[in-house]
Amino acid sequence: MNNFLFISVKPEFSHKIFNGEKTIELRKSSPNVNIGSTVVVYSTNPDKLIIGYCKVEEIIKTTPRIMWDKYASDLGIEKNDFDDYFESTEVAIGIKLGSVSKLKESITLQSIKEIYPAFHPPQTFKYFSKKKVLKIYSKIAL
Repeated sequence: MNNFLFISVKPEFSHKIFNGEKTIELRKSSPNVNIGSTVVVYSTNPDKLIIGYCKVEEIIKTTPRIMWDKYASDLGIEKNDFDDYFESTEVAIGIKLGSVSKLKESITLQSIKEIYPAFHPPQTFKYFSKKKVLKIYSKIAL
């Protein structure tokens, strides 16, 4: 796959990904990615930053109950918040993340919009071509 998966994550959870407390990102719908695909992590308001990237190790599709029973220590979320998130959902998706790399300097939403004014972070996830992501990064990092 020649695309990067760009995910929006609340700061509480995005920071847990990069400090090792959270190795599975939860979703209600499954992204179309392969094992080894690159995931770009955007930390939402108030951060509004791309803070790092990682690789997809596995996509877990199961019930919320099994997800919690089997993976609770990898989810980085309290049980009541987990239950609230999956309240009316029969399927829980977990994106198991590995090769986690935090950027030395986070990339601000403002700096991305200077290059691509129409850019808007996704509510859940979005796909971007590898070429576009590298173009943004190379212009900002220089």
